[in-house]
Amino acid sequence: MAEQEWVLIGLDEKMARRQGIPARIPVPKDQFEGLADEGLKIDSVRAWIKSFLTDSELGKSGAWRKQNAKIVSALEAFIDKAPLWERAQKAFAENDYEKAMSSLKRIAAMDADDHAARLNIAFAQTNAGDHAGALKSFQAVKATFTGDPDYHVAIGHLHMAASRVDDALNEMVLALEAKPDCQPALDALVKLGVLAPIYENPRDATSLTYVRKDAVADYLTGEWDKEPRTADFFLEQLAYHEREQRYAVVLAAAERAAKAAGGDVGPERAELARITALRLLGRREDALAAAEGYLAKAPRSAGGWVELGRCQGALGKLDDAKVSIDRALEADPGDLEALAIRFWPEDPADIQAVHGALPGLTAFVEAHPESAGAWRSLARAKLVVGLTDEALSLFAKAVALAPADDELRAEHWTELGKLDRFDELLAETKKLDDMPRRDWKLRWNEAEAYSRLGKKLEARACFTAINFDETLHVDVRRRAKRAVTSIDEGGAEAPPAS
Repeated sequence: MAEQEWVLIGLDEKMARRQGIPARIPVPKDQFEGLADEGLKIDSVRAWIKSFLTDSELGKSGAWRKQNAKIVSALEAFIDKAPLWERAQKAFAENDYEKAMSSLKRIAAMDADDHAARLNIAFAQTNAGDHAGALKSFQAVKATFTGDPDYHVAIGHLHMAASRVDDALNEMVLALEAKPDCQPALDALVKLGVLAPIYENPRDATSLTYVRKDAVADYLTGEWDKEPRTADFFLEQLAYHEREQRYAVVLAAAERAAKAAGGDVGPERAELARITALRLLGRREDALAAAEGYLAKAPRSAGGWVELGRCQGALGKLDDAKVSIDRALEADPGDLEALAIRFWPEDPADIQAVHGALPGLTAFVEAHPESAGAWRSLARAKLVVGLTDEALSLFAKAVALAPADDELRAEHWTELGKLDRFDELLAETKKLDDMPRRDWKLRWNEAEAYSRLGKKLEARACFTAINFDETLHVDVRRRAKRAVTSIDEGGAEAPPAS
């Protein structure tokens, strides 16, 4: 049998230190050409070195060993380190960082050029809470690991823990320079308040991008204005960024929605969002003027009167605000915001204050018996004071008055769910013959009821349908996907819709 032929190759010294591999290693000649495609694998390198030192004529040659003592020493040290590496890895898996450091320090003593061991000492120190020691260990291998994104992220997190914000920012930037899509660095910059994660299309997970937090509005309007958009597009953007409390973006979307719709006045949703955004951005006089201008064109808009009242209240015009809220209730006795301002206490969770407000609210509701919103507000008040059965009865009454209002129905079903009355909830679902086309919150309530009653197959089908509904916001679909996974794994039930 012919002796195995060997090639002694030299590695980039920086790369060798990063992996803890000798700078020169023996490679079987028949495997040399495949290295470019397969790369170096630690286990293979260790096997090659063992075979070379024990089996090859060159490796057994005393003369060759003497002439290449430094190379031989590095190869033997690499073999001797293997048990220590195994011990360190096992200790990491067991979260025994002191034990891991003990093994790693022995490796570093055996091979000063094994910077992989030194890096792992730094990680162990970090996990053990020795942040000062970890930073010192990271800095000791800076020349080797500069440009490695994980290295910069690790140091950045140490700076974050010590509130050294500028230093943390610098490290995260270096990580992104090395790897522009480095997710830990992006997440850290979000946490530091530098970047904002946004979906350019709230229904498309692949549209996630990261934008400087102080430039989100400029970025998005620049993208929006590249091509003609519909009012519906801007209304969807408005709703998404409203939930994220990006009021500068909401204002821009509202103005564009109104313009795209054409006519003297824009969609009510856009006009009201514009007023709210102006007020919350501190532009109170502008908001007041916008509310007055809108009401001049839409005097029967309850929402418009509510916004006018809020603007007046923000400017200290309390008597005017009260008149505006009364006008809102004249336009729509069931406007929930107007009812809350007119009848509810400042703290809606204050049981005693809500109890004191009940007579006035009840009298108003009884004077407007056909208003679903009025009954809904009263039902909420009954819940606060602990009259649960009365509250559920009032929710049902409100639903009967407004059967097409899915938000109202979802609130009723959510309250049933909170009380574990899932049989009743499912009985309500049977009354609807168009559940797949209903609001996602209703479908979520149905799925949760099946799950909590142990009907996993039905629950899984409902959550899967939500997950595959491309009309929904990506976050809702992800929640549904996690719920499916939880069911498959026999884990905890999914959280409620709200």
